[in-house]
Amino acid sequence: MKMMPGPSKKPEWGIKAKAGTACLFLLLTLPWPIAQAGFMDRVKDIYDMPEQIGQLQNQYNETKQELERNRERLETTLKRSEEAAEQYKATEQRLMEENRELRSRNEQLEQLIRRLEEAEQASAQRTRQIVRTALTGVLLVVLYFVLMRVIRLAVWRRNRSASHRGGNG
Repeated sequence: MKMMPGPSKKPEWGIKAKAGTACLFLLLTLPWPIAQAGFMDRVKDIYDMPEQIGQLQNQYNETKQELERNRERLETTLKRSEEAAEQYKATEQRLMEENRELRSRNEQLEQLIRRLEEAEQASAQRTRQIVRTALTGVLLVVLYFVLMRVIRLAVWRRNRSASHRGGNG
């Protein structure tokens, strides 16, 4: 089926008219009071901007001051930490030196104790030797007296038996 072209060119003009009518309808139906209110809000915002900039400047200054205070606190803390670290190092160095001195003194005392123990052992050995020598001397003297008594007794018995035999016989 073929369509036949129409005798006039009105359909073309009809589309333009319909588009224009639709645009006009849209313009009339747009919420103008809201658009004007938004525009008015923007104008008010522009006039209120110096006050908002002042508030932002105040907030910026307060934040800047707070950051400066925090920086100063951190610097103070850092300074204290560095001082504490230096004191710690100095104390550690001093304690290390004392430790070396105490080790040296300990070694000297240990050597002295060893020498005293050796001297004590030598003294005890000498004392034991002297006691043994004295006991040996005492025993020899006692043995001498005992032997002398035994010899005298033997001589006396012999003399007595010889005198009894010779006088009886």
